[in-house]
Amino acid sequence: MRTTAVLPTEFPNYPGYTFYDPRKQDYRRGQYLKVTAGLMGARPPLRSTITKQLDEHSKTITFAEPPMVSMQFQQESSIEQPKEEPYEPVLRFYAYFREDITESQEEEQRVRYVRIHIYLVDNSIMIEEYRIRNSGMEQGVLLRRMRALNPNSIPFGGQYIASDFKVGINVEIYGIVYHIYSCDKFTENYFHENGLELGQFEEPPDDLYSIKRKLTERPIRVGHIDTDKTHLRQFLDFDGKVLRFYAIWDDRTNLFGEKRKFVVHYFLVDDTIEVVQVLPPNSGRDPVSRLLMKTKLTNPQTGQPYKDSDLRIGCHIDVNGRDFFLYDADPFTQQFLDQKYGPHDWTPINIEEALPFSNIKKEPPPYNGWGDEQDSLGYCYSLHPKPPRKDIVKLITKDGEVLRFSARFKNPAPQDRNRDFVVAFYMMDDTVAVFELPKRNSGFREGKFIQRSRVKNVRNNNNYFVASDFEVGKEVVINGYTFQLGVADEYAMSYMEADTIQFPQADLHEIIMKYKSDARALMKSRRTFEGNDPKLSGFVDKDLAERTLVRNYNMPMHEAVTIVRRWSNDFGFDYFSFVSALQ
Repeated sequence: MRTTAVLPTEFPNYPGYTFYDPRKQDYRRGQYLKVTAGLMGARPPLRSTITKQLDEHSKTITFAEPPMVSMQFQQESSIEQPKEEPYEPVLRFYAYFREDITESQEEEQRVRYVRIHIYLVDNSIMIEEYRIRNSGMEQGVLLRRMRALNPNSIPFGGQYIASDFKVGINVEIYGIVYHIYSCDKFTENYFHENGLELGQFEEPPDDLYSIKRKLTERPIRVGHIDTDKTHLRQFLDFDGKVLRFYAIWDDRTNLFGEKRKFVVHYFLVDDTIEVVQVLPPNSGRDPVSRLLMKTKLTNPQTGQPYKDSDLRIGCHIDVNGRDFFLYDADPFTQQFLDQKYGPHDWTPINIEEALPFSNIKKEPPPYNGWGDEQDSLGYCYSLHPKPPRKDIVKLITKDGEVLRFSARFKNPAPQDRNRDFVVAFYMMDDTVAVFELPKRNSGFREGKFIQRSRVKNVRNNNNYFVASDFEVGKEVVINGYTFQLGVADEYAMSYMEADTIQFPQADLHEIIMKYKSDARALMKSRRTFEGNDPKLSGFVDKDLAERTLVRNYNMPMHEAVTIVRRWSNDFGFDYFSFVSALQ
């Protein structure tokens, strides 16, 4: 890196008139700014620097001088240490100004306190404001250090100097009028030493808004300590326990009066009472929840506050001149008062009067067949209906669980006798679908026969089908078609046998205990099995076993299938094991 030499001022700064100094080793630029006593200022040049610059201007650049001479010159110049710099005095005044506050009901003006710093070295001014917590305003330095114009100077355009400031005067700086009320100790001594008039110190005015903020933000301290130990015992025993009574206020003696229902809360922790009104729909009254805030209510008969012993069903209490009749209480209230004061009759009192007309219950119109019934029903309750809510947990846990049964028409027409179907019940959303199995040259299209949807069970009060409505051998009516359910797939049978609470017809233990006492049916079944097993191998056909059990025990087909599944293998139904289990 190279630099140009410093030439005398008579040489113009044109190309060809500047030269490079090969002796220069230090390329650092000098530091001209400094911070003294927390204040920023300019650093004056050192005497050695001025002398060196004068020497460089007076010398002629010589290129033949060896580099060692330049290094030695640099080392010798670096030995000189800068002298201690003088301290710059700063005057500090304490002042305030008033700021107008608009669009506020609490205050019209706000007092803002500032510090005015006057630098005597150049009569520059800096103004900073005290930082106040949660003030909501930009605080700190309001005016950076600069020379400020004095609007009252003659001639106009003069600048403020230190003698223009003293305590008790107003100073206008850039449109803001500051009133000086005090100064620091250094400023006071400076004015006395120089024979300047300082003025009388003043007390700054209070900012009402700041005082109000301090009062609201200060911690609340308890000034009274309850020394009664019984109150502490009552707090520890009954904190959070509340007696609840249901009351009525008969105000029909007044114009437009009526019977109004209320709830009376009695707090056991401090024997206070709260009265909450119960507003019926479309009452026309303001939605004010509490008629009486939590307080101690005085009994006009005794002159003492009401106690829990004064509250019973059938009693009257006076609430600020209103007669309240207690007609019912919640179970906790009944249990607590019975344990404390003995048993009492807690039969609710009927306060309802017979209406001169019958209360007509609004019923939804019949389903018209368009769209989903639950979705269409939403328009009967609101002009902006919401979609029916789905059981998300069931959708997640039961996803993929489908019960499938073979089915045929019940009492079919001649052309429908050979049609086979599969009825599928989806556990995740309780929907039903029917599919037709392919049959060659049947004239019917295979595939979807009934769209998957929620279907009402006309044989169960028009309730929607649930999983327990499906079992082997049962008749179901789906969209007007009567199906006779046949066998179920292995997954459906295993699922029902695993959930015997929902499917009791698949509970083998209950089935055995149910038919174990019927010895006559067991003997008939055994003879039938032995008659179809000439070699007495102990195995018969599964279908024969199911028909025999249904005929002899008069049991449902699903229970017979459950028994046959238990004692069946590749050879057939093991009737020896079945007979042994029922004996």
